[in-house]
Amino acid sequence: MSENDAGIDASPDGGRTDAAGAGRGPETTTAEDGLGDLADDPEAREEWMLRDDEFLLDEDREYVLRDEGRSWWGYVSPLLFGAVLAVMVGDVITTGVGLAMGLDEANPVAAAVIAEAGLGGLVLLKTAAAMVLLLLPGITSDARQTFRAGSAVYLLVGLAIVAGNAWALLAAT
Repeated sequence: MSENDAGIDASPDGGRTDAAGAGRGPETTTAEDGLGDLADDPEAREEWMLRDDEFLLDEDREYVLRDEGRSWWGYVSPLLFGAVLAVMVGDVITTGVGLAMGLDEANPVAAAVIAEAGLGGLVLLKTAAAMVLLLLPGITSDARQTFRAGSAVYLLVGLAIVAGNAWALLAAT
């Protein structure tokens, strides 16, 4: 049994040319394909690519939006990032109040930064942490998952720190 007997097209163009030599590829798509104006507009077509795996049947081929690069807006959840920023602000506020009450910073890195640059140094430290949270996922293979995992870890640790700071403030009063 040859490949053609099994219904497999072994031609070099993968079956995109019929017996008369006319193409059945993207240049002959119609509005019925669900492409609308995309089929007629070459500029719009540049943003799209044909998902044309060799194992797909003609009716299963589809156009998908071409990924021209990743933007950080593509993986950042505003709600999640807002929660992280709220925890950061809560940490700065509770730390500032605690320092004003005469308490010491327990984190040795933050204590060194505060000793050198004051509370503004802690704000810069938090800003650097937020930038890492935003930029690091952009260089990983699954940016959305990396951002969400990093944010979840920061939220859990940050909430524990803010709760500890609040506990220390209440105990000191």
